[in-house]
Amino acid sequence: MPSALCMFCMSFIVLYSVYSVCGLMCWHCDSLHDPKCIDPFDNHSMPMKDCKLEKLETYPGVRGTMCRKIRQKVYGKWRYYRSCAFLGEPGIGGDERYCLMRTGTHNIFTEYCTCNSRDGCNGASNFSFSFLSLLLAPAIIVYRILL
Repeated sequence: MPSALCMFCMSFIVLYSVYSVCGLMCWHCDSLHDPKCIDPFDNHSMPMKDCKLEKLETYPGVRGTMCRKIRQKVYGKWRYYRSCAFLGEPGIGGDERYCLMRTGTHNIFTEYCTCNSRDGCNGASNFSFSFLSLLLAPAIIVYRILL
């Protein structure tokens, strides 16, 4: 009869094997077709896809290795896309907390975020600290003035 430790080790190996067969799971949506895709993200009825199974027609040998979230403002209207990413590195310089931001002519703004740290990492914003700092900064300034 196998020991409890041996059973635990075998269970771990089986679970790891099942997990390693699957790739990174990412949210897939487009706010043009589903308003729940916008931030704050409501993922209760959203599908996740295994990026290892996704492929591009233009690069058939390349598989998705990251999740991405694209936030675009065109002519004052916001659009969000969430899907697998195929090329590049997560975040900027490998740091997922930072996104690539671009502006263009005709009132166009794009924020491109990539990650691979966990399944569904293209869900909620990775930048919740910036909102908190936006709220705390005026309070700290007022506090310093009053002292």
